[in-house]
Amino acid sequence: MTTDAPVAFVFNLGAALPLVALLVSAFLGAYVFGVNPRGTANRSVLLVMLAFVLWDLGEIVQRSLAVGTSPDVLLFWARFTWVGIALVPATLYHLALTYPTKSEWIRRPWALAAIYAPFVFWAYLIVGTGLIIDGISSNAFGPSARVSTAYAYFAPVFGLWMFAGVALFVRSYWRVRKGPSQRMIGVVLGGLLLGTVPAAVTELLWPLLSASDTRVGLGSLYTLVWSIFIAYAVARYRYLVIEPVTELHTARAPRHRLERGLNYLVLENGRSAAMGAFRDIVSVTPGLCVTGLAPSRVTVRFGLERTPILWITTVTNGGRTVRPNALDFELVHTVVKFLRENPGTAVLLDDLDFLATLAGFDAVARFLKRVTNQASASKGTVIIAAGLGTFPPDQLALLRGSVDRVLEVQDSIATSTPGAEHVLMTINAQDAPVALPLVGARRGLLLTTEHPTKARLRYGDRFEIVWVTDQPEAGTVCVRPKALDTEGRRAVANYAATHEGMDIVLVGLEQLALYVDLRSWLPFVKDSLDIASLHRCRLFLTVAPEAVSSQELAMLARRFDTGLSPLKLKASPPSGPTTAAPENRIPYRGPSA
Repeated sequence: MTTDAPVAFVFNLGAALPLVALLVSAFLGAYVFGVNPRGTANRSVLLVMLAFVLWDLGEIVQRSLAVGTSPDVLLFWARFTWVGIALVPATLYHLALTYPTKSEWIRRPWALAAIYAPFVFWAYLIVGTGLIIDGISSNAFGPSARVSTAYAYFAPVFGLWMFAGVALFVRSYWRVRKGPSQRMIGVVLGGLLLGTVPAAVTELLWPLLSASDTRVGLGSLYTLVWSIFIAYAVARYRYLVIEPVTELHTARAPRHRLERGLNYLVLENGRSAAMGAFRDIVSVTPGLCVTGLAPSRVTVRFGLERTPILWITTVTNGGRTVRPNALDFELVHTVVKFLRENPGTAVLLDDLDFLATLAGFDAVARFLKRVTNQASASKGTVIIAAGLGTFPPDQLALLRGSVDRVLEVQDSIATSTPGAEHVLMTINAQDAPVALPLVGARRGLLLTTEHPTKARLRYGDRFEIVWVTDQPEAGTVCVRPKALDTEGRRAVANYAATHEGMDIVLVGLEQLALYVDLRSWLPFVKDSLDIASLHRCRLFLTVAPEAVSSQELAMLARRFDTGLSPLKLKASPPSGPTTAAPENRIPYRGPSA
């Protein structure tokens, strides 16, 4: 541009429509992304909305430029608008391959590059050549791009690229047309068709059909329509869809049979009684298991091979997962919808103590009330699995009042369980070097509050040391106690991802309690367990039982498969020295009085 004159803007009615569309798309993209930032479908929706925002922003600026604005400025914004238009099909492909379920193809490392490579090609044609746009024209709403003589050859190719993405959505709808998710994806598909089919006529093919040199300019109307449809689908059908199935094989006779059609509270040290009764029921009627245990571990330990498992976790968004802080949204709507649409079915609700720690007991109590009321209305069965001692007496009284019957099982947790991988050691940190080999922890990652120099002497070179401290030292791998949810989780996740099947050891949980409270260290332990389960690692945790409350210890014990107490340690055969220092022998300690 050769002029230094300022660019003048005059907002007019032609810019009002894209402005409304921009606001709706921007809000919707931010909202969907905020619901689950790690969700692949959520991220792809954000990219679709970003393409809409770029398109609408270009329209707003073009139509608001005053009469007499330099053609160079108009051409810049015309190209900006068309780059936004060209981005839409690529994001459409991305969304179609992640919604409502993630395609196996998109998991490949080069998949995203393949999806967005055509966009780079079209963007180059728009910005770097005159093959698509060769000047400025106008439509009923104001200035717009003038298409080139070669446009007639490129428009059909672009149309094929765009409608191939639409076809992917149609295929997804066809696959679920007889399932409960048909209405959810049907709404999104309906909005997509209402937006893309007219857009193909008035925006893509209009210059060819009418011998005009520009499009009609209704693009913002179409982005607005589809955004509204997506917003409705998000608000109305945002919860997960669960297909009802029964187990193929009959369960072994459970110790505690529960009558169908009632709501139960099962209090026990572990999960075997509740899971066993639930497994018995789902042999003849569909069910839904809601738990914080990794689905692979539920399958191995309790034989739930076909029953859908809704995993409460933050470490992954693949499959049927729900975030703990989504109790009042995805979780309650998913469970209630399952009971409402599948009368006579069963639901097992586990790990409510963990949810109560993060979301508050009142939120959990309201959640249970909605679920049990729906179960009563649809003749369903709800089994609430709670650990003995994980709720204080006043909260336990409220839980008892939410159900029809209470089953209290006094059995202790078995010292060995099928598929046992994660071990809780209720011992002092000083005993850990002796105890770890006894439970099979031989090499891997070790997080400790002990200085790395001393930890290396005590544990040798078998473990990579991560020092948990609020006073990091240069050259030392450190994690701040108050950043367990970020730095600590990242350290565990990075190690597990590159060392599948290895051991992860957290020594001295009671020391972390000096810096953070239960609401911080319990989610970190839960995330570490989930990460370890995803990567076939074993997690070992030591905690001095005298240093934490009985409720906290009970909540910890429910997360692990088995345990090692000081009494078992004392009864074990003597172990050889576990450190480089010959005199460093750990004395055995008996159980506390």
